[in-house]
Amino acid sequence: MDRWRGLKDLVQDAVEHGSRSVERLQKHAAKLPFDLLEQIPPIKAPVRGIRLIHDTTLSGVHGAIRLVNRAVGGAVDVVLFLVEQKARPAEAPTDSAGATPDAPSGSPDDKVI
Repeated sequence: MDRWRGLKDLVQDAVEHGSRSVERLQKHAAKLPFDLLEQIPPIKAPVRGIRLIHDTTLSGVHGAIRLVNRAVGGAVDVVLFLVEQKARPAEAPTDSAGATPDAPSGSPDDKVI
């Protein structure tokens, strides 16, 4: 089970860090075109607004990816826990030799009349 948990952790970390890296790269790639367009006075203000929308949307999408990643990781943890619990052997009863708690002790011939 430890191997499955380790694999889950590796995948979860890869998605988390990968998403952060891709977000940074996408913002960096869009920076030059936005910077150039902002040099044109008549469209400077609209371009700033579009850049803000772009960056906010990009952060929101990658934030959602990371949120879902954490939720799925938590769900996998629960599933692995349940599988582990089911795989454990059932504990032996603590009562004596299979007697049920409601069963009277002794044989039926021991009754006092």
